[in-house]
Amino acid sequence: MDLVKDLVKDLSDEIEDYTHRFNTEDQLEWNLVLQEVAAFIEADPVMVLNDDNTVVVTSKRLVEGGVPQLEQGMIVGQLTLADALIIGNCSNQVKFSELTIDMFRMLQALEREPVNLATQMNKPGMLEPSEKPAKRENPHKYLLYKPTFSQLYTFLSAAFKELPANSVLLMYLSATGVFPTGRSDYEGPYDFGGVLTNSNRDILNGETVHKRNQAHKEMHCLHPGDLYPFTRKPLFVVVDSSNSVAYKNFTNLFGQPVVCLLSPTVYPKNMQGMRLLLTF
Repeated sequence: MDLVKDLVKDLSDEIEDYTHRFNTEDQLEWNLVLQEVAAFIEADPVMVLNDDNTVVVTSKRLVEGGVPQLEQGMIVGQLTLADALIIGNCSNQVKFSELTIDMFRMLQALEREPVNLATQMNKPGMLEPSEKPAKRENPHKYLLYKPTFSQLYTFLSAAFKELPANSVLLMYLSATGVFPTGRSDYEGPYDFGGVLTNSNRDILNGETVHKRNQAHKEMHCLHPGDLYPFTRKPLFVVVDSSNSVAYKNFTNLFGQPVVCLLSPTVYPKNMQGMRLLLTF
C-alpha cells in the first residue's frame, strides 16, 4: 500500500507540473481522477477490528492453506469455476474509472495469491528445477460496468457457450434494486423485480427506481427469469443488492447444480452510513 501511495503522489506531481507548464483546460478532469484514486485507496484494503481493537488488513485473495477443509464424505474436484461475470451498477459507489470497489474485491476473491516459484522449488515434494511448473489457474473474468441488457446478455451467452465440461459459471451482480410496483394474480419470475444493470432512468433516494409507465417492466432490469435459460449448465449467482430477495425463489428447471447467494437487504444502524464501502 505504501508503494501505491507513492505512485499516487508521483502522479499528482506530474499532473500539477503538466497543468502549470501547458496551461491546459483539463485540470478539473485530472483532479477528478486523483479524487477517485484517493477514495478507492481509502476504501480498500478492508480493515477489520479484532476483539482487542487492533486493526488487521485482510487480503481477499485465495492463499495456500487458507481454504476451509471439506466436511467428511464430500468429494473434491467434481466441478471447477471456469468463468465469472462481475457486474457493477450501484449508485454513488466508490469507484475508479469503470471499476467499483465491490467489483475490485470480487475480482480479488477469484484470484489465487501469486506463488513465489523459488520458495516452492525448495519445498519437499515440489517440482524439480528441470520440470516446468503447472500454470496458475484462475477463472476467466468479464468485468461489466453499467452494461445494457443487450451487452450483458451478449457476454453471458458467450461465457455460457464456451463453458467447459464439469465447470461452473459464476455471476456477481452488484446493482441497485428494482422493486415491483404491485401484486399480480400470478407471481412469476418477472413479478418480484430484480436489479438494475444500467441506470438510464432517474433513481430516487439512491435505491428506488420509478418507471414512467407503471404497466411496463424496467428495460435494463435483470429479473430472475432472465437467467433461467442459463441454468442448463452449473450456475453460481451472487446478488449484492437492496432487492436481492427477488432471487429468493430462484427455480432450478433443468436439474443442474444452481446456487444463489443473496446479500442482506437491511444493515445495522451503526453501519448504514457505510453502505458505499461494504461488500457482503
